[in-house]
Amino acid sequence: MKIIENLKPSLFLVPTPIGNLDDITKRAIEVLDKVDVIFCEDTRRAKILLGHIGIEKKLIPLHSYNKERKADEVMKLLNDNKRVAYISDSGTPGISDPGAILVRRAIECGYSVSVLPGASALIPAVVMSGIRSDKFLFLGFPPASLSKRRKLLRSIRDIQFTLIFYESPHRLTKFLADCVNILGDRNCTIVKEISKMHEKIMTGKISELLDYYGQERPRGEFVVIIEG
Repeated sequence: MKIIENLKPSLFLVPTPIGNLDDITKRAIEVLDKVDVIFCEDTRRAKILLGHIGIEKKLIPLHSYNKERKADEVMKLLNDNKRVAYISDSGTPGISDPGAILVRRAIECGYSVSVLPGASALIPAVVMSGIRSDKFLFLGFPPASLSKRRKLLRSIRDIQFTLIFYESPHRLTKFLADCVNILGDRNCTIVKEISKMHEKIMTGKISELLDYYGQERPRGEFVVIIEG
């Protein structure tokens, strides 16, 4: 067991807006302005955000393809008494992105970790769905592999909690088809592009939403909420 006190240097996980750039918090702006370096999933998207809030800072890409190597770099910076921030493409880092590996490595090395509260697509989506939200199971992105995705769905089909997934547009209809076949035709809500210009909420049976998105090519970012 490790007990982490307020030591310096620190790793800061900073939430960023999931749509409207004005949703960023005052504290997030202050932290991003004061850190020595910012690691991010996509430097292009990060530059847009920093430009919006008037901050110029060194940006280093850290994504799923280089996370192990870049995590070593982050630990070296922390060892050199640098203040390091990590931001994902949108929302709170550490949820379906490489942020978790940074936190684990920092804790193992004895560095302070500070996670700022802020935006996440998860909670707004489940609230907007109208589906029971007192008990839910968040499963992130389902596996891209057909066999692994179906194995996951079979393992949770008897769980009575509301099920929440993130899904990409090019796999959405395949995922919904598997849900109908394995989970049954349950009530479902799909929230698209939360807080963005093209935000859209679709509610119905899974089969109805499958029919809809089978005719209209899915575009954007989706949160799928399925009744338990």
